[in-house]
Amino acid sequence: LNDLEKQGTKEFPYKWSPEKSQHIIDFAETLTIAEGESPKPVKLYECQCFDLGAPMGWVNSEGYRRFRRSYESMARQNGKSFKNGIRGTYISAFSGYNYGKMFTAATKKRQARISWEEMAKFIRIDKDLSEMFKVQDYKSLITALNTNTTIEALSKEGGLDDGFRSIFNSIDEIHQHKDNSIYKALYTGTRTLKETLNSMITTRGNDLNSFCFEMDKYCLNILSGNAIAEDFFVDIYTLDKGDDYFDENVWIKANPILCLSDFGIETQRRDAQTAKDMGGSDLSDYIVKCCNVWYRNSDDQFIDAEAFAECACDDTLEEFRGRECTVGLD
Repeated sequence: LNDLEKQGTKEFPYKWSPEKSQHIIDFAETLTIAEGESPKPVKLYECQCFDLGAPMGWVNSEGYRRFRRSYESMARQNGKSFKNGIRGTYISAFSGYNYGKMFTAATKKRQARISWEEMAKFIRIDKDLSEMFKVQDYKSLITALNTNTTIEALSKEGGLDDGFRSIFNSIDEIHQHKDNSIYKALYTGTRTLKETLNSMITTRGNDLNSFCFEMDKYCLNILSGNAIAEDFFVDIYTLDKGDDYFDENVWIKANPILCLSDFGIETQRRDAQTAKDMGGSDLSDYIVKCCNVWYRNSDDQFIDAEAFAECACDDTLEEFRGRECTVGLD
């Protein structure tokens, strides 16, 4: 909202184009969900309209998309890969870029194929799209025939290397990534492109010494204004500090789709009760995967990630020169 007030100025040379935002939303609602008891048309939720429309609607002074990177985090089973399936299908055939390369990437091939398979399902169930695309499942390769753009599923274990110049990357579940190598291999390959989108989607994790935790912290700083990255779209669905993990009224903050239905609320309620009764790793898993809150579990001891982060300071080792040092090893 603040960006709307300052758009088109010398200090902020970006403009909001409602038409470009609406175009991907309209496209999405022509798609069909193949999975389930019977096919059904896509009907977007408001949060999905925002996450799909905002990155497409902002453009720079040359008319190219403003956002080149995105980070979206939410609890599990709230449609992260579904949205990237829409983005990938749309960008490959309708962005106007020819002979482009696109990738879905993760640490494991099975994970990398999740967003890729969302695209394949949209294509196979739709007669018109089936004529516009060629799906080669055995190669994990989709080709948009009108633009000759390819969509390929890649993984770290499968030899993901540098050198890609991709117009869209879906980087899945980065809390599972040991380091930033997958992200960097894909992102640095896009530097010469006037338009690209490197889309990171994830649920938070329990490793506070990880690439995902560092990226999450950076994104929070962008949202708070402590860091500036005008090309970075961030949307994090999580509980607020001080929220009760077992309060049904706050669950929708981390579950913007699941907790819109009675069935979803009952699912969350059942998981919450199990976590409360069992404690330990079940409680940790519930806090992380169902509430999208960083938590580290060591046996039955829990460390609040926010409290841990608040202990950080800007002191350097040089400032401790000459002092006694005590180390405790467990």
